[in-house]
Amino acid sequence: MAENKCRLLRTFGPEDSRTIFFLEQWDPSMSAIWGLAGPAVDDLRVSRDARFAFGPGGDTGDFPVADMDLGEQKLVSATTSIAFHPGKNADGEWTEEERDWTRDPRGLAHLDHENAKDVSTFTLTQRGRDDIVLDLGPMDKPLAAMNVCMEDLVTHWGFDPEQQRSVVSPPEIVNMKRVVRTIQSEYPAEALRKGAQAYFALRLTVDESGRVEACELLNQTVAEDFDMRKHPCSVMQRTAQIEPARDAAGQPVRSYLAHRIFYRIR
Repeated sequence: MAENKCRLLRTFGPEDSRTIFFLEQWDPSMSAIWGLAGPAVDDLRVSRDARFAFGPGGDTGDFPVADMDLGEQKLVSATTSIAFHPGKNADGEWTEEERDWTRDPRGLAHLDHENAKDVSTFTLTQRGRDDIVLDLGPMDKPLAAMNVCMEDLVTHWGFDPEQQRSVVSPPEIVNMKRVVRTIQSEYPAEALRKGAQAYFALRLTVDESGRVEACELLNQTVAEDFDMRKHPCSVMQRTAQIEPARDAAGQPVRSYLAHRIFYRIR
């Protein structure tokens, strides 16, 4: 448990050539980020698709191998529900933006640990490369521990978990197109000229009136010459119009809203 995230990590192999596998969450969610680092992934081709599978019967998906590292080791990473989840379509894409929050309320989202008890392996494949297979052991108790960790974090952030369980619909940015345009227009000119890219993870605290009470910069990968005065927190606080979270009775609830923003130069 860290200030803003929970991470579950295990190492495989001898000390001089360890493979590191981890699961990570930055906010309560039905999904987590998985990461794999070490010599096992050195031969994977960057910018080529690979496929992960939690088995038997767990979540699977295709993802592009990016140029990333964990310290001095190559890293590959993607998002998963671990146990199979019907919220993904046939292409493995999450469809939560189309979710009917009234019929399927947010509550305090969590990983499906109960349906992960038979999931015990992780397999990574890429065409032309040897498969990477890890024996994780049953995943129900590890995911249950992650859920407890995230609930503790919600308390640490200043929210009542029981009140957050009453949330039917999360906060929603109603002028997202304007927010996106503003973020794009304020991309630092020097960073744009050099083709520099950046990634930010944010958590907004939204009060009962829809006001952004606080914006926490949780994680960042920022290229050189990126003007931090123009990072997305300032845009969100200045520009975003937000419909507050509501409970089943329609009453507004102080809550949180997590966002991940990638700056990509094309």
